[in-house]
Amino acid sequence: MIVIRIAVLFMLITNLQTWAQENTQTVQKELPAIKTEQPPTIDGVLNDVCWQDAPKATGFTDERTEKPAKNQSVGRVVYTDTAIYVGLHLYDDMPDKIVARQTKDQTRFQGEDWVSFSLDPFHTHQFSDRNFFMANPLGTKFAHLATGRAEKSEWIGLWRVAAQIVENGWIVEMEIPWQMLDYPNTTKPVRMGINVDRFRQRTGERSWWCNLGVNEFRENDGHWIDVLPPPRKRELKVLPYLIGGISEIETDGSESEYTARAGADIRYEVTPQLRLIGTANPDFDNIEQAVEGIDFSYGERYVPDRRPFFSEGSNVYRLSRLFHSRRIMDMDGGLNLFGKIGKNTSVGTLGTYHRNNQNVIFQATQSLTATSNISAAFLSHHHRDTGANNIGYLSGDMRHGKFSVGSRFVQTSAGKSDGRNGFISVGYSGSLFQHYLSAFFVDPDFVNRLGYQPFTGYRGVGLGSFIKNEWREGFFRRASASVQSQISNTYEGEVFRRDFYVSSLILTHSDYALAAGWRGGQFEEFNDSVFSIGFRARASDRFNNVGITCNWGEQAGEPIQRISGNLNLRVYRFTAGLSSRIQWHFERRYQQILTLTYDFSPALSLGSRLIWQVEGINIYFALRRSGYAGTDFFIILGDPNASEFKQRLIAKVIRSF
Repeated sequence: MIVIRIAVLFMLITNLQTWAQENTQTVQKELPAIKTEQPPTIDGVLNDVCWQDAPKATGFTDERTEKPAKNQSVGRVVYTDTAIYVGLHLYDDMPDKIVARQTKDQTRFQGEDWVSFSLDPFHTHQFSDRNFFMANPLGTKFAHLATGRAEKSEWIGLWRVAAQIVENGWIVEMEIPWQMLDYPNTTKPVRMGINVDRFRQRTGERSWWCNLGVNEFRENDGHWIDVLPPPRKRELKVLPYLIGGISEIETDGSESEYTARAGADIRYEVTPQLRLIGTANPDFDNIEQAVEGIDFSYGERYVPDRRPFFSEGSNVYRLSRLFHSRRIMDMDGGLNLFGKIGKNTSVGTLGTYHRNNQNVIFQATQSLTATSNISAAFLSHHHRDTGANNIGYLSGDMRHGKFSVGSRFVQTSAGKSDGRNGFISVGYSGSLFQHYLSAFFVDPDFVNRLGYQPFTGYRGVGLGSFIKNEWREGFFRRASASVQSQISNTYEGEVFRRDFYVSSLILTHSDYALAAGWRGGQFEEFNDSVFSIGFRARASDRFNNVGITCNWGEQAGEPIQRISGNLNLRVYRFTAGLSSRIQWHFERRYQQILTLTYDFSPALSLGSRLIWQVEGINIYFALRRSGYAGTDFFIILGDPNASEFKQRLIAKVIRSF
């Protein structure tokens, strides 16, 4: 209880300081929409006629200091009946120190300069309706589309970027086809949300045209006024695949079997804002899934799912861990219908079929204001052996200024089980401090076979405080700290968990990072106390870095020590990564993951991943051409997701029509 009192007192003190000191100002700007008959040439040079008379987006603000950015930017936007064109001049007083590393499209930028153009066609100020298009100084691009899309370029949309570093900064030109966007079906000009933000790796400065602040309050986005989008053209796209190969039979490995199979995905626009995705005989065996770690856990570890079918419409299905798609192991086919049926109403329906199990999800979300929404969902799982499991879900979120409230209620049914799950949270998000206080419960008979719920039969409260600050000059670049706790009992009144967590991080302008933390408390009958300290060099560089972390203490009644390290190197077109982890607890466990990649081009690469752990050694090799327009192909030796090496050679060809 002493820790809780200290945390609550800390929250009150920092709130008083924040209310007294903070005076966050932002200006919601407007940019007139200009339609041109002479679109620019996408070459990274802003000398086209259409740019000369285009309105300028100027006056960028540093999100942390709330002052004008040290190096300003100028943006221009025009459009035609086929595309939106964006021209950006990003000034920099030290252009020779601009950082650009990533060369593969559709990979999020980390540790380098980038710029992002965002568009909210329905003007709801909701993240689920927000598209953003990013580029770095090399012209590498990344697109996040409002509904969520898989990685195939033809399905994301064939948009173009050209960029170059010049004597006073760098320049970007973008061409974004209307056809890749969801937008209102209208014959009259409309107002859309718009913004531009930029990150400078050298100083850590992130600046906005319309400042959203460090918490990205999207109601402060700017406006693109009097836009008349073109009539929508419905499209049908088909993505068939063919697989052939040979592999050993798992019984004794002395015999081989030949594999030949085919399948396809389809994408059809039912309405201008509603899309249908279908898959028949999907190939999930050759998708490299995330590797489960070896860190000690009292319950099941969460491992994310990388299968593309479940990433389609991911921004519509906002169910958190109520739906964990890895629960669906086998499927012969599936349908996914998602999009908007009104300006403020999003819906999604996902279904999968296999002879042993069938699954259905319905979800609808209604935006009430720019900062509030309600959502309802129904999930149904039916398995031949375990029967039916139905889940109903209601949630609501609202924010006023820096204060927010969120709630969730879940009702499940599985045979004689009739359990519930509930959650409510209040929070404060300031520029320096953030706090939250929550209450929750999970009934003992709560059953959700489609979700991730490692424990049931407890209720309690949680609270936490966070502080984070950044400096543009000097030794320190960023520092953060947090204090969190969770206290819960079983329904019988016994202790379930007393969890306390303290963490801190310091990042310097020399790109060194130091992290330290402590987690302790009680889990059922066990008293835990584990310390951690970690160090990284070139912390923000995803291609060349090294780090080590040490953990020690007591957990589950036994001493525990764990050493983790990582090393990443890139030389010319060759990239290597090594992740190593050794843990001494009830037994000695280890896990080494080595990845090697050689890029012949941004689209074509030869890669390998080796996993060495107690369960065995697995390695596979893959020559792949993927992620760009045209035919994709994969030649795979081994099995990406097996526990041990498997003699297996597979060739796969994918083509979009």
